[in-house]
Amino acid sequence: MEKEAKEDRVITILRKSRKAFIIEYACSFLLLGLLGATYIKGIKLAPILVYLVLGIAAFALISAELSRALVWYKITESKIIIIKGIFKQTKKNVHFLPLGYIPEINTHQGRIQRLLNIGTIFVHGSAQNSFEIKDINQPQQVLVLIEKLIEENRQRQR
Repeated sequence: MEKEAKEDRVITILRKSRKAFIIEYACSFLLLGLLGATYIKGIKLAPILVYLVLGIAAFALISAELSRALVWYKITESKIIIIKGIFKQTKKNVHFLPLGYIPEINTHQGRIQRLLNIGTIFVHGSAQNSFEIKDINQPQQVLVLIEKLIEENRQRQR
């Protein structure tokens, strides 16, 4: 019983980084700033235009936060749990032991992602065990953590 409790210990929880949505946040705050500047300067805008700008800014913020909330990853000592959804959730357990036989685990970072230290981890293997962890902070550290946990699980089975 004690061993089961240890295996279920959550090491980390990962979500998409807010840095991955920097364009959405910047556009939203720029629109709100322009709207505020017109108000401070005393420039009268048509109410429909004000509502349109507020709607676009709110949509950008809400879509970014909703995208972050829809998918998240729990890394435990024995598996990665991929959780999708808010109200209706689906969970996929990917155990580390089968991952020990997967030939390819790597990261991808574009130029801007490298500057922001975000990226995606790809795990390629059988159809059941292929997945990606998208737009997370410090992907190299997470990759090292996953590789370490895979190796520990492989050692436990010997």
